Amino acid sequence: MQLLPLADLSHALAPGQPLPFNVRDGQGHLLLAAGYLVDSEATLSALLERGIFVDAQEAAATGIRPAQAPAAAPALPPKAPVDPTQGTPFERWDALCDRLARLLASPGEQYFMQRVREACQHVLALDNVNADLQLYLILRQDHGDFERYGVYHSLHVACVCSLMAQRLGWDALDRQRIIGAALTMNLGIIDLQGQLARQATPLTRRQRELIDGHPQRAARLLRDAGLDDAEWLEAVQDHHERSGGGGYPLNRMHPGLRSQLLRLADQFTAKHSARATRPALPAQLAARQFFVENPGERMAALMIKEFGIYPPGCLVRLASGEIAIVVRRGVTANTPQVVALTDRSGRVLPAPVTLDTGRAAHAVVGSLPEPRTRLRIPAQWLYPEAQAA
Repeated sequence: MQLLPLADLSHALAPGQPLPFNVRDGQGHLLLAAGYLVDSEATLSALLERGIFVDAQEAAATGIRPAQAPAAAPALPPKAPVDPTQGTPFERWDALCDRLARLLASPGEQYFMQRVREACQHVLALDNVNADLQLYLILRQDHGDFERYGVYHSLHVACVCSLMAQRLGWDALDRQRIIGAALTMNLGIIDLQGQLARQATPLTRRQRELIDGHPQRAARLLRDAGLDDAEWLEAVQDHHERSGGGGYPLNRMHPGLRSQLLRLADQFTAKHSARATRPALPAQLAARQFFVENPGERMAALMIKEFGIYPPGCLVRLASGEIAIVVRRGVTANTPQVVALTDRSGRVLPAPVTLDTGRAAHAVVGSLPEPRTRLRIPAQWLYPEAQAA
């Protein structure tokens, strides 16, 4: 890969117009995808000042040439596939998403259950990364990639269940069991989930039938693949049942604890994900709705406590006017650690600035919805210590 400085292609950029090509860092890692809307002159200036690059081949494919011949940038060696147990947390997360996309599409594959159990171990390994970074990765997932919605959602639910199981003091076997159930609870409708995430029309009758029957179908696929763990199978089959009734497909009155954890994690993480028809909910609103929809549910209250009022990855407005992103939960629920992205006038900062929300001047006054053009902030800028992990 030969990299060209973005500044050499600035003649092809304009406020109010989408990027015509992908934008990368100095190592060739994707920062902003083609189509990202450059919404203002300030955003454009900030991009040009940050020393980022474009793949020369990708630029040439658009017909755009540098304004002047640049000095040749060194070619980067081919990037080897990343093992989900190796590399930085960001590389491991991306590698696990790629592996799950292939795995969940082929439940009939010969070694399916073996590979699911390996994926469970990779999720457990992510728990060695601090929980704040893990929550950040969930909330900042590229929710515009609707095609992979089902894969991302399964991983998000698995991570939240793992964190909750740890909080509840479950042993290693039960933690692996609930992670596996989360990864496999939607077998058979993974592609449908992606379709529905980008679908603006009501469900068809066939889609409704597939959704209503998917818990039992997923359990059947798991049994066919050789799973004989009764607790895992029960959690999958009952993950849409509700205590006291009103769930589906069997309207059970007393579903088990594992299935209820799955249901709640499924519901809560979905509120933080965008659809084609609506953006992700602001963190405070998501927590409020979740609490109201699950009155008296101790597990729901614990899940909100685990995320925090302002979980890592959510956008907040400060009393001083800046827009910031939460990077860590704080000592108290109202004092998360944040990094400012704009100044008081709303201008994009050329580099993130850490602010203390414990000070009245920088106190958090509320969470914010994602803007129409989702902000793409390289996590490496916010968690530099994880680069060497």
